Amino acid sequence: MIFEPKQWEKPSPREMLDFMDRKKKPGKATGGILVFRKQLSPLSVYKYLVARFGQPYGFQTMAKKPPDSDNLFHWDYLLKAGDAWIHIQGGNRDVQVAIFGLHMSPKKWVKFANALKGDFVRCGREMAVAGATFEKWSIISNRFALIADTCAGFHEVLIDEQDAPDFAPGKRRSEAGIKRYHKHIKKIRNRANRVFSASLSLDLITPVLAESFINFIIFSCRKDELKRNPRQYDHYIRQPIDTRVFDLHLKCNYFRAGVDPNRDEYRAFKRVMDRRNHNLHGNIDPAEDAIETVFFDKSTPLYERGADPILELFRNKEAVFDVAGVLTRYHDVHTFFYYVLNLLEEKPRAEMKLMMEESTFGYDVSRERAGRLFPSHGAMMLVPLNYDDELNIDWR
Repeated sequence: MIFEPKQWEKPSPREMLDFMDRKKKPGKATGGILVFRKQLSPLSVYKYLVARFGQPYGFQTMAKKPPDSDNLFHWDYLLKAGDAWIHIQGGNRDVQVAIFGLHMSPKKWVKFANALKGDFVRCGREMAVAGATFEKWSIISNRFALIADTCAGFHEVLIDEQDAPDFAPGKRRSEAGIKRYHKHIKKIRNRANRVFSASLSLDLITPVLAESFINFIIFSCRKDELKRNPRQYDHYIRQPIDTRVFDLHLKCNYFRAGVDPNRDEYRAFKRVMDRRNHNLHGNIDPAEDAIETVFFDKSTPLYERGADPILELFRNKEAVFDVAGVLTRYHDVHTFFYYVLNLLEEKPRAEMKLMMEESTFGYDVSRERAGRLFPSHGAMMLVPLNYDDELNIDWR
């Protein structure tokens, strides 16, 4: 009856306890386990089992944390198939099937899967009814969180390299001194490459991070009229950044007050946004970008002060990197984030902070509702089991 799903039965609580207390018979193997991640859809199997046997009632189901998606196994069923037993449980993206009472060869697993899929057709209407009660969520990429993670990586580099290196050339009158000098130059050069890349990248992305934050708040808190009118919503998010910021309390829910243009937090934020185009287009301003002065007598360069040529080259680059300025602008943007968040009511503010940390979030299109679907960590069991897509067999 293992290959006749129509004959499967739901055991009584007493039968389930007796199954747990059963004694294993000596001799040949009389069972098998296979993990399905290709041949059987977790959604289809779950709808079938709910349609046939009601809500999950297995031992793993009773042990899970309700109501929480942070579980290794989310549902399971124990079923009678004549003298045999079938245990089906759902992980995050797979279905694990254990058979007790019959040794399962690869060909028997093919027969089992095909029989189950065949019974899906018979129970199609009931499965559709069960599935209609499920919430449908789209998993959305959180651009703000992805950009924030990238910025955090550049920020870490700059914090680690915040102290300027020693540009003193040191004595080079011996072979050992020359080796130390070469080693010193290599160290400073490698640092310069790291700092230049991190400072340039962070300075360019910080305004993008700031704008993505504003758009994230708008998307998450927008009022019903913006939800109902996509053109009006699209028009709003395309407005200049200061217009969007000052209209947050008018266009979005949960704001207790609007952004005050006279606050230091906003003024610092505005300075970051105002210099965005200068950086974005690579503009050159001789007054702003000058790092040193040199005189020439025809083709003869004359510097105002003497120095080691190579080390001075890297010292001048330090001024180009502007590590202190980059970090200040990055911190100013985060200060503005906290200012805006504190304008929200307490509960939605807490929800925003949680969602801001997630690289993905859920969105229910039918209800136009965003939500956190999964914990920030991922977990799975690495057990030496067989998987359907690793069996060398024809599944037709």
